[in-house]
Amino acid sequence: MVQTSDRLRERLATLRSVSRALARPLDVTSVLRAVHLELSRVLDVTICFYGVYDAPGQSVDVIWQMHDNMELPGGSFPLGSGPTSRAIRECRVQLIREWSREGPPVQLQYATDRAGLPESSIVAPVVFDGAVIGILAVQSYRARAYDEDDVALVQGVADQVAVAVSSAVRTDNNHHHQANGSEVEAAVLASMPDALLVLDVEGRLVRVNQAARRLLSSVILGQPVDSPQADHWPLGTRALTEALLPIVNQLKRGKAPQSEIQVSANNGSPHKLSCKASLLMREGAPAGGLMVLRELST
Repeated sequence: MVQTSDRLRERLATLRSVSRALARPLDVTSVLRAVHLELSRVLDVTICFYGVYDAPGQSVDVIWQMHDNMELPGGSFPLGSGPTSRAIRECRVQLIREWSREGPPVQLQYATDRAGLPESSIVAPVVFDGAVIGILAVQSYRARAYDEDDVALVQGVADQVAVAVSSAVRTDNNHHHQANGSEVEAAVLASMPDALLVLDVEGRLVRVNQAARRLLSSVILGQPVDSPQADHWPLGTRALTEALLPIVNQLKRGKAPQSEIQVSANNGSPHKLSCKASLLMREGAPAGGLMVLRELST
């Protein structure tokens, strides 16, 4: 009973600390950094990330993430069947105590400098004005790192984040206009029947659409597509990666193939794909590339 009371006081103190930290005007990134700092005092937050939910495009844009106290780039992906997507669809916090035993198969993950997947996870919906606007997730490489008390704490923090983030976005008119444009873009990309892969200037996969999730056996965002992580390839298989690598290398050099190219989905397989690629430009300079994969009839 004493231990339970101590834990309750500790978590109430954390909620009060988060409330005080978010009381002053902050931009979205500062809100999330403050939340991470306060949660780190009572929870294992080796991995922590925040994703903005885009309802028209049915996608999540991870705008901030932390791994071992290092901030990493984010990425965008369509909803699937994992805990992040379930937290959004069901508007209910998701707890995984031991991923290797009870967790669903992982089809999409983020690259880190540590191989392997987390064992414990809490994903809480961030709800404002009755609608899910994002998700707040904490993860640990230790099994059973979290319990129901921790779930309540993370959900309580997520509720405070909802107000703080919404306030920060409303005070930033430029961000607001960009978000509206992004909603239209995301809806268009989500409806595309072909698989869309977006690479940054270093050849890292940063965005996929729903068709790409269906086509690829697995996806690793934020990882150079020619570099596997723990024997998993960002584009699903080594065979497909090697087939697309000449195109990726052209895009990294600021060039793009002039015509559509056919590749094999797997070594020795009659299953063929076509690939169209184009450069992405920012302020007149190459900023990555876009590849569109289409399955060919056999």
